[in-house]
Amino acid sequence: MTKPSSPDTAHNDGPREKLLLAALELFGQYGFDGVSTRRLAEQADVNLQAINYYFGNKRGLYNAVADYLICRLQARIGERRKLVLGRFAEAQSGGQPIDADEARAILTVLGETMLTLFADDESAVWVRYMVREQAEPTEAYDRMYTGFMQPMLVAVRHLVGILLESDPNCERVRLRTLSLVGSLIVYRVGRATILREMEWSAVGPAEVAAIRGIAAELVASIHPIRESAT
Repeated sequence: MTKPSSPDTAHNDGPREKLLLAALELFGQYGFDGVSTRRLAEQADVNLQAINYYFGNKRGLYNAVADYLICRLQARIGERRKLVLGRFAEAQSGGQPIDADEARAILTVLGETMLTLFADDESAVWVRYMVREQAEPTEAYDRMYTGFMQPMLVAVRHLVGILLESDPNCERVRLRTLSLVGSLIVYRVGRATILREMEWSAVGPAEVAAIRGIAAELVASIHPIRESAT
């Protein structure tokens, strides 16, 4: 497996990092088959042989982009995830259990963090690559799923399970978790529709604040179904 780039070095001017950034943009726009190695090298302004030197071949570069994305996502929201997982570990080792109020508060913070990330222009390039992998998964998708998506979904699923008073591994909790995450992702994937519908020319600080406010509303809608009295 190609070693992921460190978030601290992912934006330097080295040939490897230049190739990763160029590949992320081009693969996201045109897909794996739609980009030649020559075009990748020209976009990155590096020697053609650099692809083989750093990544082995074009497929190696494509997969390395997935590792790079994991690093960038972890740099942006990894700290929040680490706090959540640490809180879970504390509760499971005999510490104070996570009640519904705390679960709702944690989910809201995670939702706000994700919405803020999706509002960032940097994430637009990431999403094009990720959406292609959703449509036609490859080894790169497996890397992104196991390296970032799955641990995040597990954390969110446990919080949703607390709010629904249900087993976090049951079908209903899994589906509600996916619905919540999907409701957040639409603010990046559906950017053109959102701008048109909201009559916004761009997403600036005021728009980001409005979008962030949706997180609490989405989390507030998660509650257990009570049997009606007969």
